[in-house]
Amino acid sequence: MPFCKRTILPKDVCKLSARPRLQEEVFGDLADVCGFTMCSVLRQLSDLSRHSVGILEELEGELVSACHRSARLEGRVARVQRRVTELLSKPPPLRVSSYYLHQWCPSFFTFFPL
Repeated sequence: MPFCKRTILPKDVCKLSARPRLQEEVFGDLADVCGFTMCSVLRQLSDLSRHSVGILEELEGELVSACHRSARLEGRVARVQRRVTELLSKPPPLRVSSYYLHQWCPSFFTFFPL
């Protein structure tokens, strides 16, 4: 289950903060309301862009990591392919005379005197 790294919540752009209102904070005309709303929207857009930059940096790190891992795997596959072609090009050595001398394969034709 993934964990939340960021929480992005929308804010009311036209409302004042929850602190006690003073008399001079009341908007006098529509231009003041528009200015305050524009500042709030710009603040939210800057927060959103900061979060998006963080997400893109994390994605870039993951992509770089995946690229390094895939390059390492590609090198391993190339080495295995070279080794297989080398092994297929040579005939396997056969030593029939020493086949029964190995300890893991004892001869069944050994006779013991009575």
